[in-house]
Amino acid sequence: MSIGGAERLVVALTNELAARGHDVLVSGPPGPLDAELEHGRRVLLAERGRSALGAAESIARLAAAIRRERPEVIHGHNVKASSIAAAAARMARGPRRPPVIATFHGVLPDEYASAARLLRAADRVVCVSGDLAAGLAGHGIDTLVVRNGVAAPDTSGGHVTGAARPLVVAVGRLVTQKNHERFLLAAQHVLAKGVSAGFAIVGDGPLRARLEQRASELGVGVVFTGARRDAAAVMARADLVVFSSDWEGLSVAALEALAAGTPVVSTPVEGMRELLETGAGVMTASMESRALGDAIAELLADAPLRAAMGEEGRRLVAERFSARAMVDAYERVYADALLSRRAAGAIRRPRASRGRGRRA
Repeated sequence: MSIGGAERLVVALTNELAARGHDVLVSGPPGPLDAELEHGRRVLLAERGRSALGAAESIARLAAAIRRERPEVIHGHNVKASSIAAAAARMARGPRRPPVIATFHGVLPDEYASAARLLRAADRVVCVSGDLAAGLAGHGIDTLVVRNGVAAPDTSGGHVTGAARPLVVAVGRLVTQKNHERFLLAAQHVLAKGVSAGFAIVGDGPLRARLEQRASELGVGVVFTGARRDAAAVMARADLVVFSSDWEGLSVAALEALAAGTPVVSTPVEGMRELLETGAGVMTASMESRALGDAIAELLADAPLRAAMGEEGRRLVAERFSARAMVDAYERVYADALLSRRAAGAIRRPRASRGRGRRA
């Protein structure tokens, strides 16, 4: 439950499913987003990376919870969690196990083959974008597409102390995937072109010290805010939100920026095409930092264009990427998977809920 897009999606799903009458049990390592779980109970797992010992420990703990709770549906997010969930379900219930739904949020291109092998253990595989579904189809995996969704952003707060205007913001964990060094190089390129702007990186992670040192070496005055609970409000106050990632699935942060009317600039990665093809932002032609910097500079010089992109972003999220539509779609996936398992005679009818409502 660290601060990341998939984890925030789990929070949103848990809270809304519980509000709709489901009894939700959340499994995984603890983290700061536990504080945002308004409903739902927790099974705490240890975080031991991708080690075999850590996976075995998580499978055993989750299997015990499945025996105790007998959930009707199990929903795993990303490859590791989904494979652990499938193994735990088999250990706990054998042939009478509940259906396992896996949501795939993306991996690097060269990791698709290994991801596909692990995802075959699930009964349904859901992708958060059409690009990801196409990637798995190339490895023989049939998928459904349920696009991430966000609610209207809370724009209270969001001030970034020490940052100049116009403000260009990058939001995300400080990890290799997000490639914030590319953002720093793009910022250096923008400033070298004589464009006046402030830059901020919102987020935290293992690469923070290295990135702060790199910003100093480049002579770029970037404000590192650390993790912010009001990150959506920061993006709402920004003039541009930039994604310098090596890969993305369907970025929740990008959706929040668009919902707030802030244009997005991104590297040409999976998942962003569906967001930016309508004109809510710009996807660069290459992964080069100069291309990213040129796109930032051009938009900073054109306030009317940014305003038009902002309006398109609001419309796009409201029509295609709402939180309600996302949860509606997952409820349909759960119901279909459960009915299929019952029709096949693979599981018994669920126990009486004892007043807890439906279980997910």
